Amino acid sequence: MEALRTAFRRFIVLVPRNGRLILGADSQEAAQLASLAKCPVETFGVSPDADWRASDVAPDGSCMTFNLTVRGEQRGPVRVPLLGGHNVRNALAALAVGHATGLSVEELIHALAGFRGVRRRLELRGEAAGVQVFDDFAHHPTAILETVRAMRWSYPDRKIWAIFEPRSATSCRKIFQDDFARAFAESGADEIILASVFRSTLPDRDRLSESEIVRDLVAAGKRARHVATVADIVKTVADEAAAGDVVVVMSNGGFDGIHERLLEALDARGAAR
Repeated sequence: MEALRTAFRRFIVLVPRNGRLILGADSQEAAQLASLAKCPVETFGVSPDADWRASDVAPDGSCMTFNLTVRGEQRGPVRVPLLGGHNVRNALAALAVGHATGLSVEELIHALAGFRGVRRRLELRGEAAGVQVFDDFAHHPTAILETVRAMRWSYPDRKIWAIFEPRSATSCRKIFQDDFARAFAESGADEIILASVFRSTLPDRDRLSESEIVRDLVAAGKRARHVATVADIVKTVADEAAAGDVVVVMSNGGFDGIHERLLEALDARGAAR
């Protein structure tokens, strides 16, 4: 962690006096960097003292809504067609950046309402047999926690499937062994499926253990299992998912085309019935 702090300290002192530093007020680590800046500093977040603050944050279908306050002044409601508290913070940061370049708050709020998001960030890939399949690039514990938590917040009454492929160079290793278990346990997912670690050539001493994560989750009272192949994951979901369920697939790679395969299998099941 200290290496990360050092990297950001070095980055901040490079910002010139005529620049601007925009920090997340909800992060203690980020907030502590403000004193290093030679330039003006603005903050964003849900914290009461944030310069760009969101309050009354709530999901509304496939959108998030909040009331915007800028340096203590109420600037009206904001609607962003994205899910999750993390995207509210992203929107606040974008508002602060846009305003610093000369755009008005009103222009920015209008633009956010029409934002269509980006690929692989809670992207709805389709719906079949009443089951929605989402794709997300999440591949580390924090991203997994925020991604699934966003779905739980937006769909409080639906069953949520969290399917994860450990694929990145870091997630394939034991570095985040305990953190992955903690993230899934706190995410609110109803069904958790871990695919096999993508880099099977790693020595056992370095390799993430899917079975240990499942063991820890089951011990915590969660429904979790390791399903080794994409074909078996697809079959599991097609056999067990019901209309109204939400499936969130997370990987930083293609995951062997699992999204389309899930939709095809669910569609075939629906046709057969």
